[in-house]
Amino acid sequence: MLYGVYVYLCSNSLRRASKILEPMVERSHEAIRQWIQRLAPICDRFCVDRRLVRTIFVDETMIKIRGKQAWIWVAYEPALRVFLSFRISYNQSGLDAILFLRELRGRYGRKPIWTDEGNWYPDACRYLRLEHHVYPDEWKNLIERMNQALKDRLECFDDLFPCLGDECNGEHVYNWVSVFRFFHNHVRENEDTGRAPLQEDHLPEYQRFIRLIREALT
Repeated sequence: MLYGVYVYLCSNSLRRASKILEPMVERSHEAIRQWIQRLAPICDRFCVDRRLVRTIFVDETMIKIRGKQAWIWVAYEPALRVFLSFRISYNQSGLDAILFLRELRGRYGRKPIWTDEGNWYPDACRYLRLEHHVYPDEWKNLIERMNQALKDRLECFDDLFPCLGDECNGEHVYNWVSVFRFFHNHVRENEDTGRAPLQEDHLPEYQRFIRLIREALT
């Protein structure tokens, strides 16, 4: 199961992951989807030490849930190259910015917040007494690297998260992003450094993924 989820995270689709697994074991793409959902609460346990966080970049990207527009608000620590946190909302407003920044303040303390020129950020930071900066053009690639890694995965299924239930609270989307965040921070090797942002071992990626999950379960 763990290797199947790892294969999915390295590939472009659930169906492709199912095909890759065929020589080992036959499992449908729906089975792999369910494995991801089951792993999410475990992946959510992996946090970033607030003492290591010096500054926070914030951005948002649009997705669709059951055809309805929604946004993933993303927090990134550029020095650590770590995906810190996220929030999913159905609006892109000052209130949503306040709610997300409040979560970040509670988790990481009053760290400087860097954003684009979105007009909801300055007021939200003033309300929460957070230091706010607009990052210059030459710094945009720092947050864009993080966002692009997320967007590259989202674009594999046209930014659309389908849901078969009559009512959807977005939990399956939250679970997917939780697993992606864990993979980005603890498993996937950065092309520049040759290691995962929060890991210093030299294990192959799939072995690191399996080891970390097994340790979290014991």
